[in-house]
Amino acid sequence: IHNGCLNMYIPIENLVPSNLHISGVLFKSLICITQVNIWRCVSASAQQGGVESGTRRKVKRLLSFQRYCHDSRLLRGLVPCAPGSLHFLDDDYLGQAAHMLSKVGTWNFDIFLFDRLTNGNSLVTLMCHLFNVYDLVHHFQLDMVKLHRFLGMVQEDYHSHNPYHNAVHAADVTQAMYCYLKEPRLAEQLSPLDVFLGLMAAAAHDVDHPGVNQPFLIKTKHHLASLYQNTSVLESHHWRSTVGMLRESGLLSHLPADMSQDIEQQLGSLILATDISRQNEFLLTFREHLDNQDLDLQLASHRHFILQIALKCADVCNPCRVWELSRQWSERVCEEFYRQGDLERQFDLEISPLCNQQADSVPAVQIGFISYIAEPLFEEWQRFTEPSALSRTMLGHLHKNKACWSSRRCAPSSPGTRTDSPDEEPGPEAGDEEGEDTP
Repeated sequence: IHNGCLNMYIPIENLVPSNLHISGVLFKSLICITQVNIWRCVSASAQQGGVESGTRRKVKRLLSFQRYCHDSRLLRGLVPCAPGSLHFLDDDYLGQAAHMLSKVGTWNFDIFLFDRLTNGNSLVTLMCHLFNVYDLVHHFQLDMVKLHRFLGMVQEDYHSHNPYHNAVHAADVTQAMYCYLKEPRLAEQLSPLDVFLGLMAAAAHDVDHPGVNQPFLIKTKHHLASLYQNTSVLESHHWRSTVGMLRESGLLSHLPADMSQDIEQQLGSLILATDISRQNEFLLTFREHLDNQDLDLQLASHRHFILQIALKCADVCNPCRVWELSRQWSERVCEEFYRQGDLERQFDLEISPLCNQQADSVPAVQIGFISYIAEPLFEEWQRFTEPSALSRTMLGHLHKNKACWSSRRCAPSSPGTRTDSPDEEPGPEAGDEEGEDTP
């Protein structure tokens, strides 16, 4: 450091021997100690040389290990594969995460556990694994550094303080999408581009979600509502944010311009289909195709439509999960609704439907959602799959979860209170009778 400038850069990986195995907690402790010592030297040098405060702040940013840790793929759960390389998670966690990935195609996959085992990097880790499963990196000649950078940007742009619309939800939707892509009627017809689009749209479909809905943005005159003219505001923002990160990362820069533009447009069509206000539009079209038996999956346009339906199913599949997972998602989404209601109350706005904790209980919200959104959609999806073992399993869980919420709604409890005590959980008949290997 000379005159407030950083003249030498030492990669953090070089601070410890390459063959040393230490846990992530210990490594971060070493980083913090080193950061403090280096900054003491910088501060002393700045004081002696009379360095201006602006320059000192610039040097501090350059030396910030927290900034480096935030950006480095090495500390984002993407563990190097080379033998003897430095690991940042203990072997038992890595082993359990790898074991879970071996069963990522089963419907009982616990995304909450997987997120803990991957140190909060479930979306990046899952997407990298699925890209390898389908050999998409080789097929599209993707640069691994750019891919990791893009996935890291997507994961980081989800708001971790959102109870529901966060990166774990994106990972859950991606895992469900993978299960749907494996459906026998669909799997044989899909092209690598279809799979690429389906997984990418699932991972990024709610990126940068603010934790409030479109009516809230409209009535507060949010700039996004003005930008997208009060139409599919959030979905348009998710899509445009995804396109921005694709271009910033350069992930598709090696592809012909017309191909990369087509990918961006198809991603937009998929993400925009998740607008819940268009639910009836897609459901009626889907039902008509099934009634007329005119779906031809050899046509790219028909495959794209089924990908839209699959993404819509994946986005709202929480009631179709086993009870323990479904219950957690139900409480999370209601907690996010209630937070919006609290904001609306704070600013003297009309409280939106489902957002009043005193009037809208979790069971009531879930029964309405299942009855009017999830059940009609998954009944048609079961018709499409003719039906498959997975679709039968999902509808079975959905009906049992609905019955469980109905029983809780009838139980004497104050509105808005949670009833999640272990002794009230349903028995095996309402949970996972198929075991770990459910399709």
